[in-house]
Amino acid sequence: MNLVRLLPLLFIAAMACKRPEQTSQSFTAYTGATIIDGSGSTPIQDGVLLISNGRVVAVGTKENVKIPEHATVHDVMGKTIIPGLINAHGHVGDVKGIEGGHYSKENIIDNLSIYARYGITTVVSLGGDKPEAEMLRAVNDTTNTAHARLFIAGEIINGKTPEEAMAVADSNHHMGVDIMKIRVDDNLGTSPKMPEEIYRAAIKRAHELGYKMATHMYYLDDARKLLDAGSDMMAHSVRDLPVDDAFIQLIKQKKACYCPTLTRELSTFVYEDTAEFFSDPFFLREYDTTTIKPLLDPARQKKMRDSKSAQTYKKQLPVAKANLKILCNQDVPIVFGTDSGVPTRFIGYFEHIEMSMMADAGLTPQQILLSATKNPAEYLGLKDVGTLVPGHWADFLVLDADPLSDIKNLREINAVFIAGHEVSR
Repeated sequence: MNLVRLLPLLFIAAMACKRPEQTSQSFTAYTGATIIDGSGSTPIQDGVLLISNGRVVAVGTKENVKIPEHATVHDVMGKTIIPGLINAHGHVGDVKGIEGGHYSKENIIDNLSIYARYGITTVVSLGGDKPEAEMLRAVNDTTNTAHARLFIAGEIINGKTPEEAMAVADSNHHMGVDIMKIRVDDNLGTSPKMPEEIYRAAIKRAHELGYKMATHMYYLDDARKLLDAGSDMMAHSVRDLPVDDAFIQLIKQKKACYCPTLTRELSTFVYEDTAEFFSDPFFLREYDTTTIKPLLDPARQKKMRDSKSAQTYKKQLPVAKANLKILCNQDVPIVFGTDSGVPTRFIGYFEHIEMSMMADAGLTPQQILLSATKNPAEYLGLKDVGTLVPGHWADFLVLDADPLSDIKNLREINAVFIAGHEVSR
């Protein structure tokens, strides 16, 4: 018998071995859709997605997947199913509307719920995470079906000495985190940059504790040094200069991943006048005119037009886009991220802008989808998410259009599911 057909039967047998209180042995099948499993494989036409107890049991064609007799079956003919999207660089808990300073457990959940409604079912929060977030980590919050899964970095590691930086890493470890982060940037020459001896000590300590290190950086020279020191994730684009062959070979040799966060640059200058997306119904489903009113203030807009840093970042955005295209063409692993969850970087919506900007940079829809599904799960070690394969969480989107023909079709969300449960709109 075909192995794919055997999978649901093996799953049933495994469930039968468990105590009665451990499982209801209920199955749900979604049939007829085109299924993009997130691995980069050819889409499955007229597919079947079979799930039970929040996890994927089988994925395949209707000829290859046997649906259990008493399963609940949903016909989604004409739709496209994809894995839930992963934001590998977000922030949660601090922002309400466009204001910071609202950190609480309730606001973390609210932020994660907005992400989920926009199809982002997993978020890696890269810094600013406090004890309120620890209990909501994906490793702890395993029964969640209403908001995005959360992985956290804790406090951004800093210190005046290597010992101080290592102490912050130790503190994060004791609190409970999934990844760690440092910041190596002088903010366009306006502030001190973390010295090399300190960030090397921080990276070494994180690795000793068993964590990958994500690095905020800006300059090509710093990116090289950080890779040499062992940084696992470039958490922003190189923006000052074009990447060269030496950098490409180094990042591939180190098996590090690259997170472009193009919308981070966009957010620094886009409000110099009225942003076009303020009238987008997809934006307005979560953000009303009261929320954006301060961004329409002419004085505030002029201040952004006159801001040296804003205009510098605006000029560097094409460099960031070009570097993304070069690195992707060279098979450097790209992981999707936005740096959203900071004031005026709109949670959920900016993820869809980021994908459009990645397309503008020259990436294909398939490359963009891989960056937001398989790649972050693989390169950041996010367990049981990213692809629709047996055993993974049943986090998926049902779309009304094909994202491989146009990445903007990811906005055509029919339904979002986390652990097999539909997320309330």
